[in-house]
Amino acid sequence: MSVEPRGTMHGWILGTNLLPFVERISEITRCRNDVSAIAAGVDRSDADTDDWFGVVIEGDSRIELFFAKALNGDVLVDIELEGLDPGNEIRCAELLDICCQHRLVLEEP
Repeated sequence: MSVEPRGTMHGWILGTNLLPFVERISEITRCRNDVSAIAAGVDRSDADTDDWFGVVIEGDSRIELFFAKALNGDVLVDIELEGLDPGNEIRCAELLDICCQHRLVLEEP
């Protein structure tokens, strides 16, 4: 994962982590989103043809997410954050890093 100017991040996540990644990013940024619509858009994207799916989520802050699905099922991710405090930007960067190294599983209550 590379980090550019404040609020800009690039990396990749394991394909199975897409929904948990988007859900957690939304919680960190206090934004609402339609996770199923995002998943459908990402599924239609294609990293090999540079066909990215983008979504803007707005709440207390603004986040632009861009995704491109690779042939192996992993997902390239570009993130642009606006209006987010530095601590939460770090949390987003850490989440991106975790989602490319570990498979996340939601525990049922």
